[in-house]
Amino acid sequence: MTQTEFKNTWLPLSDALYRVAFYMLEDESDAKDAVQDLYIKLLAKSPSDVNNPRAYAVTMLRNMCIDRIRKAQKFFSLGCTEDSPRLDFMVTEPDILATREKLRKVLAIIEGLPPKQREVVRQRVFEQKEYAEISRSTGLSEGNLRVLLSLARKRIRQEYEKYQ
Repeated sequence: MTQTEFKNTWLPLSDALYRVAFYMLEDESDAKDAVQDLYIKLLAKSPSDVNNPRAYAVTMLRNMCIDRIRKAQKFFSLGCTEDSPRLDFMVTEPDILATREKLRKVLAIIEGLPPKQREVVRQRVFEQKEYAEISRSTGLSEGNLRVLLSLARKRIRQEYEKYQ
């Protein structure tokens, strides 16, 4: 797809896409980021055989927003009830400080892992790479990666329990 085709097909949809993202995410900057991420994906995929570009883009954006909401709910699930599926709860300053301290401790434990375990944790957890990708970059078999990751998680759990 050429730049002209992209400008003519996808860019005119930006206002409608922003409204969809804002409706779902309820935050101006998150909505703008989601639309920008969508355009990056569209540029990378170069979908030129789409019959209905608007429907295609809205569907992709909707899925991306749902992913963002799910990730946010994983991190902020404290205090949510079945009556409040959204993230509309109060987090106090002591909660934030305690969470930061826990995070610092976990990161320190990860830094103390053996190099191979630390590398596997970094790539799998923080970079969210698949085992095949990690295998290619490290030269280790996928089975070995799973064992290393399991050992690392066990050690992190044990060391963190000592901290408690």
